[in-house]
This record gives sequence, structure tokens and C-alpha cells, in this order.
Amino acid sequence: MAILHRDVHLDGAPPSAPAFPSDHSSASALTRRSLLRGGAALAAATLSSLPPVARAAGRVPFGAAMQSDLMQSDPAYRQAFLDHCDLILPMNELKWDALRPSREEFSFWGADQIIDLARANGRRSRGHCFVWWNALPDWVEAIDTGLEAERVLVDHIEQVAGRYAGTLTSWDVANEVIANDPTGEPMRDTFWMRRLGIDHIAIAFRAAAAADPHARLVLNDYDLEFTGPEHDAKRAVMMDLVRRLQDHNLRVDAVGLQGHLYAEQRVDVDAVAAFGRELQRLGVGLLVTELDVIDWKIRGGPAEQDAAAGRVIGDLMDAVFAAQRPEAVITWGITDRYTWIPDAMPRPDGTPSRPLPLDARLRPKPWFERLQRRLRTAL
Repeated sequence: MAILHRDVHLDGAPPSAPAFPSDHSSASALTRRSLLRGGAALAAATLSSLPPVARAAGRVPFGAAMQSDLMQSDPAYRQAFLDHCDLILPMNELKWDALRPSREEFSFWGADQIIDLARANGRRSRGHCFVWWNALPDWVEAIDTGLEAERVLVDHIEQVAGRYAGTLTSWDVANEVIANDPTGEPMRDTFWMRRLGIDHIAIAFRAAAAADPHARLVLNDYDLEFTGPEHDAKRAVMMDLVRRLQDHNLRVDAVGLQGHLYAEQRVDVDAVAAFGRELQRLGVGLLVTELDVIDWKIRGGPAEQDAAAGRVIGDLMDAVFAAQRPEAVITWGITDRYTWIPDAMPRPDGTPSRPLPLDARLRPKPWFERLQRRLRTAL
């Protein structure tokens, strides 16, 4: 049964200063200092639990998101993950619409296939995601009260995180909760915001921490990397969320930079580095969770596309490593053979996009080889 945590009063709270529920009992109340110590201890525990290949080399783990249907239909695709990855995680299989066709029914088959593959081959896995504005089944969208929305959210996290407790290294607890352009309203208008307000983030983090105390809990978002006022604002809102969660005795172990990089845009190396250093002062780690390159505005063929990808990925790595040692670098897929980018942002000249580490023939690109060298020499 879900345990509800409704003890908040948001009336009058400005959008830039979200309020969160807090637990005032002496048994569970944590100081900021104890949160920082706990985060450091969990980081050490996570490193010690990495597969031997990553731990022995002392490198930053590299991972990629896998799709279960392709794992079954394309053996070469499956093998590519085993050849190149320390972490193998489900891309879509742990999202609500994949897991919960109805309120009473859970379908874990797809996620289990990927997680079992990782474990059987000495790799680790992680979870994505509990809270997202997208991929909600109709039965969730039909919920019309805050009390019921909270009950369903907490029960979902208890069921899913509880099933994989001790198995997954981390969870993207809340994903894409900040507005696309937060220079106005900072928070994205979502089902969860409409039913529960800003408190849905805290509710999710509390439930995840209780259901799997050993998993690292991540606040994940996109467009935190680039230069420009909207990106400055997004980093500021993210930092504010982290501080306020901590101030309400909630553990945030890391921030995830999705890293869906536009090859023609400039990564703000100095600003991202400063952002990461401030997170480190709060005891919060940093990882890249969904790296790929959108090259639709890059003229030329594969050589020009790969050169542009190498530049923007190199800038992102410069920024992250200037801040702190990332917990992992993860790409959103492994090969150009299967990627969301050509459907969403096709190249105007009709030539194939080249967003991922391996080309459509599963050959590593030069920028991937450079990235691997950097991860190996991170210490």
C-alpha cells in the first residue's frame, strides 16, 4: 500500500521558490551536512559495484540505452552493447506506458530482458524514469484529484523500484520537469504539476529513496549545456530545485545532463563547469544520461558530420570534467541504425543522420574512440 506524504501548503509560493513536503520526525530528519556525507558514501559504493572491466581500468563507465524489441530481432545490435558498454539500460521499457497498460497490470518483460542481459554479462543497469510529462497511459491522465494522483505515483514507484531494489545503480526519478524556456514560468506544465503542483518532485524522491535506498537518485533534464539566457535560466532553476529538495531533507545524488546536442550550437563550457562545481559543493554528482548529436544543420557528408559531433561532444566533456568526475557517460542508443533523430529532425538534404557512437554498419566513429580514451584516463 502506498504511504502518502501530504503535509504541504503551497498557497502564495512563487514559481521560482517551490515548496516541498518535509518529514520532521527525528528518525528521518537529515542535516545538509549528513546529506553530503551520505552522497559521498553512496558514490564510493556505486564505484565499487561497477563491472570488473570498468573498475579495474579506473575509468568513467560508458553506457547506452537499449530497446528490447531490437535486442530480440537484431543480434548484431545486441552484441554491440556487450562489446562497448559498462552500463546497459532500458530506453523505453521502464516508462509508464510500457509498464502499466492498466492500473492493475504491470508488464516487466521488456525491462527484464535488458536488465537480465546486463547482469548475465557482468554489466550494470539503471532506471529511466518515474516522473515524466510524456508516455502516460490514458488511465493515468484520467485521474482528476491530487490525492489519487499521489496515491498512484507513490504506489508505482514502490512497485517498480521495489522490484529492482539492489539491482539498478541509479534512477532518473524526475525527468524534464523544467520548462523548455524557463525565463517565464520555470516549471513545465504537466499532468503531475496540474494535479500535485511542484510537490510531485519531492513525493517521487521520497518514495524512490524508501523503495530502493541503495540506488542513486537523479534529477534529469535537457538543454542544460548550451549558451544563452534560456539555458542560464534552466541551470539556475535546476540548482534551485536541488537546494530546495535538500533543504527539505530529501536526497538528490546527481543531476543528469541529457546531452541531446545540436551540432551547430555552442556548449557553454565555463557555465556548465561552474554549475557542476556548485553541485559538487552540495554533494551532488553529475552524469551524462542521453548523449547523441543532432546534425541536421551541418552541411556535408559523414566526415563533416562526425567532425561537428566530435567538437560539440569534446566541449561537453571539457565542461563536465572541469567540474567533477562524471559518474557515467551514457548515449541514447548505440548505433545510427536505430535512432529517434531522423524522424524528429531529418536532414534537409535527405542524407542519413549520424548521432551515435557506431555508424549504421556498427563501426566506431573517431569521436567515439576519442571519448573512450578520455573516459579511460579520467582519474
